Amino acid sequence: MLKPKLLIALAIALLMAALSVCWLQYQQQAKNQQVQLSRVAEHLSHHLIAEPLYAAELMTFARTNSPVELLSLELLDTNGKQLVLVGESLKSSSLLAGDPKQQSPTLWHQSLSDGRLLVIRAADLPVSYVWVYWLLAAALTIWLGSQFMQRRLERLFYQIWQSIPEPHRKQEPAETEVNRLSLAVRQLATQHDVAAHQATLNLQIMQSQQKLHVEQQAEIRQQLTQSERKTLQLSRDLQCWQSLAGQAAQLPQAELAFWLAMLNRKQHQTEAPNLALQGIPQWFAQTIRTILPMWPAGILLLPDEDPDASRYQAEMDGQLMQQLLHSLLLAVKPLIDGKELLISYRLYSGARDKLQLKIQYAGKSLSARNRQVLAQGGLAEPHWEDIPFEVCRDLMQQLSAEIQIQELADLGTRLDLSIRVSGQQPLLNRRFQNLVIYDPRPCRLELWRHSLLGVSEQVVATNSLPELQAALKSRLIDTVVVHWNDEEMSDNELAELQQISSRYQLILFAPESLQQRFGTQPSGTQFISPLLLADLQDLPQPGSQFSSQQLLIVDDNPTNLSFVRAMLSGQGISIDFATTGHEALKMASHSRYQLILMDIQLPDLSGIEVTKRIRQLRHHQQTVILAFTGHALPEEAVSFRLAGMDDVMTKPLDARKIAHIMSRLRPLAETQ
Repeated sequence: MLKPKLLIALAIALLMAALSVCWLQYQQQAKNQQVQLSRVAEHLSHHLIAEPLYAAELMTFARTNSPVELLSLELLDTNGKQLVLVGESLKSSSLLAGDPKQQSPTLWHQSLSDGRLLVIRAADLPVSYVWVYWLLAAALTIWLGSQFMQRRLERLFYQIWQSIPEPHRKQEPAETEVNRLSLAVRQLATQHDVAAHQATLNLQIMQSQQKLHVEQQAEIRQQLTQSERKTLQLSRDLQCWQSLAGQAAQLPQAELAFWLAMLNRKQHQTEAPNLALQGIPQWFAQTIRTILPMWPAGILLLPDEDPDASRYQAEMDGQLMQQLLHSLLLAVKPLIDGKELLISYRLYSGARDKLQLKIQYAGKSLSARNRQVLAQGGLAEPHWEDIPFEVCRDLMQQLSAEIQIQELADLGTRLDLSIRVSGQQPLLNRRFQNLVIYDPRPCRLELWRHSLLGVSEQVVATNSLPELQAALKSRLIDTVVVHWNDEEMSDNELAELQQISSRYQLILFAPESLQQRFGTQPSGTQFISPLLLADLQDLPQPGSQFSSQQLLIVDDNPTNLSFVRAMLSGQGISIDFATTGHEALKMASHSRYQLILMDIQLPDLSGIEVTKRIRQLRHHQQTVILAFTGHALPEEAVSFRLAGMDDVMTKPLDARKIAHIMSRLRPLAETQ
């Protein structure tokens, strides 16, 4: 056994060694924290020099995201006057600010190039006495164990000695001491093993508790950071919306109502989009019509629609997508210098269907501030003009949308917005067969022609009234579409269009002032510009507005016509007569017939050519057309059928032929 003085000296030496280890560990932590403070100060000083107006936001952001727990950041001018303070107000920082060379792990000074001084105050480093505690615990454990084992060994030796017979107790003292020493050594080895095992367990428990404590501190620090960020964002949002409320008197009523709806949506935002099956042209038309009351009258929203998408319905959140498009248009509205803004959509199919919206205008580019708010939210001074971009950012996150910006130095900007949808193709046919579009602006004709292919088999584009008249004379046209925005219309042009509307189905897209001048059309519909495919898709089929006649007889011989009229009088059917091919074409364009008797020899056009043109009219695809001729050779009958005629009826009429005509008419008449 060691003497008490030696044990005390050994304990003091071990204690000093443990204290030294704790002190070295503290010095290493202090040095690391000082390096971290220098990095934070150096990084922050560059931003403070580049962005002096946003010092408070930058210092708040640096304090929130610093790897070191910062108590305060203070910015002083050249005279030592406080400019900005973030965090706790500490007088000690100001007192030591006069000596920039004095640095410490808890206080750091950084001089800026413009003479200002940045003072950073960090939390004090805790001194870890874990080695001292561990040493004391191990020493106490060893001492208690040795005392216990010594007493137990003494009792054991006493019992053994008592059990030995008296004659055998006279052993040499040296031999007895050797046995006792051997036994003590074995007991000491056992005690050492137990103590070492217990010390290992204690160390593991302490390490796990320390790790748990560090994780809890990190979690608490993260919660505090998130809370500070949320508070900062809410404060910034509040200032933006308060600034917008101050501009309410200058905003249109419709735009003010829209921003109010966006504010309510922000307060009651739902996580999952409300998906529903909806036609893309119908959604696009509703979106454009809804934003027109908020849009400047001098800037035309020029739609470029995907003709293939007109046959699709997509599963999408139409309301959220409409709000996103409205917010984006209102965001770029102050940047437009031209008189038109092109807005188009295309539907792309692949692994997942994607609807791509494109906004293109001539004017100013998006500022760096606009891009920052649109990409990651604002950190700078809040302003009410940031609201459209922040609303766009929130809606894009909710819809999982992506945006790309292409621009050319304040000359033109293009925004491409991609939104994932689930497309389905219903069985829909094109509503029109031959359609003519008239717009006095030639630059818009190709745009209209491409879009209108979504509702018509063929589209003829014209940009002048003589060109429109020539198209009407040379082609069989179902419908005439006129787009007239802000151009002046003369009285002659107005009268000519009114005359065309009396002979054809005319659809006018124009401002309300021009619609009032145009008046009520005999055969047409009026819409507010611009031209949208959904408005045309909702119209009735061409020909359904025409009067329904039963029989048309085309013959240039008055005697034959009088004879036919006499033969069919009293049969209770409606009959129209035409003496030329052009007259027959005009009557067929404005009326729906169940049966047509077509003379082959006409003064202007051949009956075969007239039949071919009538067959191009959608409402005469199923009409019965009979060749009405004095004779017909077999090869001639074949040419009649190739032209679209159903059968041949030779002149003159008799009772059997009239019965054949009536059998063709009456079943159809009964189904009307």
